[in-house]
Amino acid sequence: MVEQKSIYVNSFGRGRLLNDKGERILLRTKKAYELFFYLFHYREELVTKDDLVDMLFPDMTSERGGSNLHTTIYQIRKEFDKHGYPDIIVYKAGTYFINAQIKSDCEEVQKILMDMLTEESLMRILKVYDGQYFERDNYEWSEYLRNDIHSKIILGVKEAISLNKLSNMVLMQFLLVFKEDCLCDLELLDSILDQFNQSRDRLKVKKIINDAQRYWEINMLCTLPEEISKKYQ
Repeated sequence: MVEQKSIYVNSFGRGRLLNDKGERILLRTKKAYELFFYLFHYREELVTKDDLVDMLFPDMTSERGGSNLHTTIYQIRKEFDKHGYPDIIVYKAGTYFINAQIKSDCEEVQKILMDMLTEESLMRILKVYDGQYFERDNYEWSEYLRNDIHSKIILGVKEAISLNKLSNMVLMQFLLVFKEDCLCDLELLDSILDQFNQSRDRLKVKKIINDAQRYWEINMLCTLPEEISKKYQ
């Protein structure tokens, strides 16, 4: 088996594939992308033909689904071969796997989250976080990890704020990327408002309160709880 060059997987927001030069690798169909990303997601596990057919073609007979699977894998191999990646998907001992070194934004963020967040590490997350894990693709199999990574980031930021680890500037960057979380999570909203309030940045406090009030009225169909709105009047 030929040792392959590395591939980079962008998994936050919409899934994308980049070659070792940072160039996009474009696949022909949505099924091709999902198959590749499924193998990426389960790269530490054994993925069989039946697993792939059941995931990609659940409404087809096993014969027709198997035929479509082979066609999809052929299309993927053909596109990767153009970028110098022969035999990108390999079938061995009854299982399929990606034959290349894989780097990803997901792995980078997961490693960061193993330690307490700092300003530097949070900024590294914000740099690559273009939405939740395969959020725009909305793959059913990605939901657990999507929620897990997202919740760990939020918990890490709450802890960092409580320990005064984040500056107002970094906190504003976080608010821009995770705006909905900041406005609907009352504990997080309170901690953010409290930090800006203590630094006497009343303009920021007023803007965040106004944004939160609008969010609650439009999305929650109720007013922002008084425990927050009155506290920072």
